[in-house]
Amino acid sequence: MDLILNTGIDGIKLGLCYAIVAMGMYIAYSVLDFPDLTADGSFPLGGVVGTALIYRLGLNPVLALMGGFVFGAIAGAVTGILHVKFNITKLLSSIITMTALLSITLALTKFLTKTGYTTVNFSYTANDFSGLFNKGATVLSNGKIILILAVIVVVIKILLDLFFSTKLGFMLTATGNNESVVTSLGKDCGFYKVLGLSIANGLMGLSGALYAQLTRNYDNTCGTGKVVLALASVIIGLALFSKVKFVRPTTAVIVGGIIYSLCLNYFTIIDSDGTYLKIMNAGCFAVILIVNNFLKRNKVKNSRIPVKKGGALND
Repeated sequence: MDLILNTGIDGIKLGLCYAIVAMGMYIAYSVLDFPDLTADGSFPLGGVVGTALIYRLGLNPVLALMGGFVFGAIAGAVTGILHVKFNITKLLSSIITMTALLSITLALTKFLTKTGYTTVNFSYTANDFSGLFNKGATVLSNGKIILILAVIVVVIKILLDLFFSTKLGFMLTATGNNESVVTSLGKDCGFYKVLGLSIANGLMGLSGALYAQLTRNYDNTCGTGKVVLALASVIIGLALFSKVKFVRPTTAVIVGGIIYSLCLNYFTIIDSDGTYLKIMNAGCFAVILIVNNFLKRNKVKNSRIPVKKGGALND
């Protein structure tokens, strides 16, 4: 029983952290209709930058989060510029950036560890690191950690909701829905694509910096699978609340992130040695996509208006 409870608590903590990645993917995937794989690179980039700012430069943990956001935003801007200015396809532009970030994070790890490129993992010792969730060796309780994470997630959600209610936010949404409308208004679609990808990957970088503080560990492989995780969170959240009009999409993807994180955490109980975790993750994602497509087909079928011969509507 204690194992199930502790696994659930860890799942909620990680879910709140991953919810920020999900909000970033929502902007790229749902708003801009951009299949962005940069997340697998911008997440660890934010982690290593946040770690370096705290551990090597001694900056405040909040400033480390901002640093993760800035560097993630730069990565997103590079993806956008490759697509907009050099006409590289959406998928390939994100793959190019993601691949380049693998070397960049390794180089930053060398600065962090001072032991060379072969070391890609760095764990904070008990007394030389203080972040949002601990002061040296003193780690906050689970309740306080969840509260801090929840406050950060809610603040980001509110800021995003406010942004999308502005003219700039409306134009960003319009760019994803219909570029010709934006062009007819004399606006540059390319600018909004770069802006949207910058914000999206900035959130992913911020989440990476937050994850490093939460786990008190940085690993260059921590970005693996974050695209799948973020997409699954977005799809779960939007599908669950598709018929609930008063729930904003940002709220939906946060809930989706927590649910998916809980599923992944409970998989570790089923397979403690991790041999089949990737298969279960892939299977879970496949089921999510199948159910989502089924719900979409039913929605389209139910939205059709039955018509009698002669064009008269049925009662």
